[in-house]
Amino acid sequence: MLKKALAVFLAVLVALPIMGVSVSATDEKNYIITDPYADVDWDTWGAYKTQLHSHTNASDGYLTVREYVQKHYDLNYDIVALTDHGTINKGWNVVPETIPLLRYIKKERTQMADIIPLTDEEYSSYINGTAESSTRTHQNGMLDVPKGIELNMATPVADCHLTGYFSDYGQGLAGVFGDYETPTEGVKEAGGISMLAHVGEYVYTDKDSADHVGQKVDDYYAQKFAKLFLDNQGSSVGMGINSATDAHTRCDRILYDQILQKTIPNGVVPWSFTFADSHNERSINDAYTMHLMPELNMDNFRSSMENGQFFSVSHYSNGVELNGMAEMPGYNDDCDSKDYLSDDTPMVTRLTVDQENDTISVEGTDFNMITWVSNGNVILREENIADGKATLDLHSELLDEPYLYVRFYLTGDNGICYSQPFVLNVEGEEFAPVQVDKVYDLPWFLRKLVAVVDLVFFRLNPVIWIFKYFALGYNPLDRLCNPF
Repeated sequence: MLKKALAVFLAVLVALPIMGVSVSATDEKNYIITDPYADVDWDTWGAYKTQLHSHTNASDGYLTVREYVQKHYDLNYDIVALTDHGTINKGWNVVPETIPLLRYIKKERTQMADIIPLTDEEYSSYINGTAESSTRTHQNGMLDVPKGIELNMATPVADCHLTGYFSDYGQGLAGVFGDYETPTEGVKEAGGISMLAHVGEYVYTDKDSADHVGQKVDDYYAQKFAKLFLDNQGSSVGMGINSATDAHTRCDRILYDQILQKTIPNGVVPWSFTFADSHNERSINDAYTMHLMPELNMDNFRSSMENGQFFSVSHYSNGVELNGMAEMPGYNDDCDSKDYLSDDTPMVTRLTVDQENDTISVEGTDFNMITWVSNGNVILREENIADGKATLDLHSELLDEPYLYVRFYLTGDNGICYSQPFVLNVEGEEFAPVQVDKVYDLPWFLRKLVAVVDLVFFRLNPVIWIFKYFALGYNPLDRLCNPF
């Protein structure tokens, strides 16, 4: 009798695949999808066009503050952060403390011309949305993000910049090569938030070369930046993955995926940003973020930055996303052309995460292809999408791989739109923490050396005080605790 029952049981197991019933581990998994957009009300919230990194002639740009604000207003921006090098934005109607030496070095751009802010009346009109414009299509005003700054303003050899917001840290500080950690910690201690800028300019000496596309970045950089995000959770909110025309950030998405594989198992998700890093009129609209908020105000904006409730958009991609196509239709170098005003870049209009069936559905505009990425690999690409809708079935695409997350990007005729990562936990399983040790590298040594030299030779040196006052634009007596 026992042998007969065992034979029947074995026969059923053999027959199950024939009957189309799977017993694989995949079908037994129940994914718990952490959706960064879960709190978004797609029917009532707005998507607000935002520029997080841009410049005026207060540091190394061509435009005055007045021109800068007018141009962003004309291009339908809702939120703008002025992030001049080493120069804290104190409001578009206030002349900032400038860095005379930096302005002189960039004299071909600044012409050492007067810095012209808005009058109080003009400022009010832009904030309230009553300023005149022949191209603006909506009437809401713009938010002036307080205390924006580009940190590490004068690092030698390679740019290693990051941007800070909502804090008083960094005015006039030159920075040390490769030292992202000190300014990140400084902004955090001052109550602000920061993000890493175009890290490709630091990672690669030949930053504009296409030779690195599709290749993993040295793990040293992934370790360095992952540790920075882990140590400064809540303040260092993410990194740029596509800047300006993407010439020098084409591999930053690869590095971003490598970082995610170190931070997500440790409970931290840095967000991905795009920005124009504009210095002139033509480049203002190259890239921007679209922030999702119930209404336009500063508290909601800061919350969206901290919680990843935005999409990152660019007119350009020099990476693998578009098979190496660098420039998309609608853009050229003619500043008089109206093509640069175009906003018909891909955008998400609704996301639906089905926790029961483990699917993520996307609806959007101006895209014809969607690509899903996980752990640095493309897991699904759908082309020739005509109805603006796409769905990822985790069971169909992920199989048995231990995926940590998925993220997607939409591409269309005039740009690319990146989502934030959706973390994938499996019910009954936990991520194994990844060891991310502090990196004791050359920048760490240089920072310590500079601090000692500053303390011993410069801190109380009247000659250095005079230099700091006239060349770097601040009173060193107020900053005795800050290294040179």
